[in-house]
Amino acid sequence: MHNQAFNPICCTPLVTLRRVKKIIMSRFPIIFIPGFTGSFNLPVLLDWRGPTLSGWDFPPFVDYGKTLLQTFTQAGYRRNRDLFVAFYDWRKPVEESARRYLTAWIDKAKKAANTNKVILIGHSMGGLVARSYIQSPEYPNRNDVARLITLGTPHRGSAEAYTAWAGAEPHADETLRTIFAVYLWYLRHIHPFQTELDKVKTIQTQVPGVRDLLPIEDYLLTGNPPQLKPIGTMESRNWWGEMANKPEAIATLLQRVPVTTITGTGFNTISTILVGPPPTDHSLRYADGAPLSRQYDAQGDGTVLQRMATVPNANNLPPLPVSHGALPDSPQVLGLLCTELGVSPAILGAAPATMIPPTPRLVIMTASPIQVEVEAPAGQPLAPVGVLGSSVIRKLRRRRRVRGRNYGHEGKALNLVVIDYPTAGDYQITVHGTDHGHFAVGAMLCGMGEPPVLGGVGATATAEPVITTVEGEISRESDLFYTISVRSADEPPRMSFNAQRTMMAVINRLGTAMSERGGVLGAAPVTDDRLRRAVMGDEAAVRAMMAAPADQRRQMINSLIELCQTLIGDEYERALAIVHALEMVRDAE
Repeated sequence: MHNQAFNPICCTPLVTLRRVKKIIMSRFPIIFIPGFTGSFNLPVLLDWRGPTLSGWDFPPFVDYGKTLLQTFTQAGYRRNRDLFVAFYDWRKPVEESARRYLTAWIDKAKKAANTNKVILIGHSMGGLVARSYIQSPEYPNRNDVARLITLGTPHRGSAEAYTAWAGAEPHADETLRTIFAVYLWYLRHIHPFQTELDKVKTIQTQVPGVRDLLPIEDYLLTGNPPQLKPIGTMESRNWWGEMANKPEAIATLLQRVPVTTITGTGFNTISTILVGPPPTDHSLRYADGAPLSRQYDAQGDGTVLQRMATVPNANNLPPLPVSHGALPDSPQVLGLLCTELGVSPAILGAAPATMIPPTPRLVIMTASPIQVEVEAPAGQPLAPVGVLGSSVIRKLRRRRRVRGRNYGHEGKALNLVVIDYPTAGDYQITVHGTDHGHFAVGAMLCGMGEPPVLGGVGATATAEPVITTVEGEISRESDLFYTISVRSADEPPRMSFNAQRTMMAVINRLGTAMSERGGVLGAAPVTDDRLRRAVMGDEAAVRAMMAAPADQRRQMINSLIELCQTLIGDEYERALAIVHALEMVRDAE
């Protein structure tokens, strides 16, 4: 064993580990910069918290970026030692994201790895953030990027951005649209006046980073016969992109850092948009023309045309048949990255053999002031749309309870419940009030669509994410119950108030309160035999009360509300919680 440890051909695992460690330590740290919507930190994205490097992660309800990290981890890299994810506020212009976030991430990586340079890998918008940093006037004093590799970055823009920027109607791959839909849902329920009154203004003021994704070449068709509208005459212009792609700016970029681009092709990608006159009812909406139809080119990744994702005179690698959202986690792309960076997948097992399919999920989200718990039914997971059940490994799931994770900040509760591989059935939701006020609960199925296929059928036909939402008022310590019904992968969840369960819960609380006071509330005993049996916890009596004609049911619930009146005073919060729940049941249809 002693001789084997020093044999350069037959190494022990210990010696092999040491060699791998030495090789990895000699490399520059890798920093992955996610694309638009690929960074998740609700307090920052909702402006409850200022710019910070803490609290960020990939969105918890998609698989984006996970295979990339797994690949480099298996290759010997270590998270937050020589492998970093430079999360940032993608709502902001790329110049601001580079200055406020990427610079700090680079400093952190250099310090952790004890090196003076880093390697940047930017997906989509992340590549633009990297370019903004490298092309900035401050960069020569830092000179700390060894090379830049971009994945599907819209160096010259993407026509997909036009409908998002000018019309607040994003059209993109399923992952991006899902994340953006969740963000807009929270924004709508946290800042209702900013969003409901004017969605276009909301995008252009809250998410100005979209503007940096617009094409810098003519792409709108107008007139009869249709002719390209010159970029110089348009209202919606990508000023940053136009400046960053001037010949002298490109020359500066390539002088400072070697640039490699990896692009996707084979998916129908918007090349031009035929537009008509702008709407007359809005000064901002589609100021350069309302879309009438879209023309597609298969030489793209479904979001960015291949020629728009390259840099003149850079190391532009041959395109791969990979769609835009899949680029960071594609086995083909990861294998190419390993080759470019000197990591051998065959030896270290870095690149996965096949693409990991999206995970179907039921996402339940809430806006404060509530906590949420979900009771998931037992059953077999739903099969994604277009996938035969026999071709998917689907194990029976047990009934289970899942508590919402709070992504809020300083008492502002923003709960998310993510259930992987949801089953068909009824999900029982318990909403617990943490304060008095308005609340919202939303439910959405994601990861259920067909994967993108060559030719763009899946890449461009993604359905708009549907978030089923209920809203209401709640009191501190109130418990309300809802049912989310999931029937199939291609049908949005349905949500309804569960009056029966809410009544049973409030009856139990009321019975406990009465028991503590000797069976009466104040001086008034319960004389109605039906109410007495219900308050004593007789489930049959509760069901009978709920099944009574509407006028009788309302009268009995009003009597229960009157019984609570003497609690108001020394037990105000308790009585208010009971009364509020009773009123919800009384007023339910």
